[in-house]
Amino acid sequence: MSKFKKDVIFTFITKAILLIFSLFITIVIARALKPEGNGVYSLAILLPSLLITFSNVGIGQASVFYIGKKKYPLKDIFGNNIILSLLISTFAISIGLLIIFFFSNYLFSGVRKEYLFLALMLIPFQFFLSFIVCILLGLQKIKNYNLINLFQVFVFLILIGIFLLGFRLGIKAVISAQILSLFVGGIVAFFWTIKETDGISFEIKKPYLKNSFLYGSKAYLADIFSFLNYRINIFLINFFINPAAVGFYSVATAMTEKLWLISNSVSIVLFPRVASETNEKNLKEFTSFVCRNVLLITTIGAILLFLVSRWIIILLFSEAYLNSIQPFNILLIGAIAISGWNILANDLMGRGRPIINTYLSAGSLVLNIILNIFLIPRFGIIGAAWAMTISYTILFLSTAVIYSKISGNGLSDILFLKKSDLDVFRNLVSGLFKNKINYN
Repeated sequence: MSKFKKDVIFTFITKAILLIFSLFITIVIARALKPEGNGVYSLAILLPSLLITFSNVGIGQASVFYIGKKKYPLKDIFGNNIILSLLISTFAISIGLLIIFFFSNYLFSGVRKEYLFLALMLIPFQFFLSFIVCILLGLQKIKNYNLINLFQVFVFLILIGIFLLGFRLGIKAVISAQILSLFVGGIVAFFWTIKETDGISFEIKKPYLKNSFLYGSKAYLADIFSFLNYRINIFLINFFINPAAVGFYSVATAMTEKLWLISNSVSIVLFPRVASETNEKNLKEFTSFVCRNVLLITTIGAILLFLVSRWIIILLFSEAYLNSIQPFNILLIGAIAISGWNILANDLMGRGRPIINTYLSAGSLVLNIILNIFLIPRFGIIGAAWAMTISYTILFLSTAVIYSKISGNGLSDILFLKKSDLDVFRNLVSGLFKNKINYN
């Protein structure tokens, strides 16, 4: 069995476990905090999420890209990434403090400042962890990369149980548990990574920093637009309605995210694979095969979830979240589109063309905002769900057209299953029974 298949299978298994953990975390938080409290929590952690997205300047993607190209020593990348995590965190926290002191009443209406201050502490630990694990991803140490992420979420789950259920500390408990889990995960990641790099160098390397910012800035803008495209609805729902509506909508989006399991599993492995691939023919056939099969599996999953959506929302979150059912059903359509886009966007990044993702994501964001402003006042969170689904669908189709021109694949190669794919699945299933998945 090829290393790629092994990596994808291991990543899928890990993501499946993560899905169970994260789903349980979502359920516990939603039930314990109730819709309004859940909405306040979602808004509070939105601040550090925004700051992280706006200030990371694509260092993680640049690290994966240059490790794949073998352009700089690993020790230098490791040390310089840690230095960057500290510098960028300081900058992001400073901006966050200004926002809280002067703009929180406008941007985070209904959220107490103490929650926002506490949430800022997520920033340095998140940067530290993400700037380290990207090195493992660049080295295609997929097993290590996944295990660290699994460990961090597992610690978060345990701490949630202790703080929220044991001591009933409310919103502060959830944020504190998240901070501590990132801290513990970062420590483990540091010692695991230093073994792979055979040491660390804290000497500042200007060529690496310069090229990282040049490449990363292109991917960085795409990340910003993608993040805003996904999160802007929360701001606008709170602006037009209230935090309770955010609570309903956040449950719908959290459930929809679980459908991204397949595309996330594959894209994690795909990006470093594309960055290091030198055979254009292999690359052309490989990404198109991955995309059309991810779309098929995601579509099947969306249909199944649609059929049981009411039952599963009530079972997991109680009848208090009945208002989450309809937006969840609508967002399932968008989840199919974003799964396909995730594959193609990672291929384009691996080819060194992240600026394409930036332009397309910017257009999708503008469309999403316009649709939200028009639909939310008229249809509430259902309108927000349609706005996101429409913008994501157009984003995917636009990316597919451009990717097909760059790669030489037809749109049918990207979108529709081929007969030859069935042989691959048969061989894959056969390999699972005959071979034990081993990692060196």
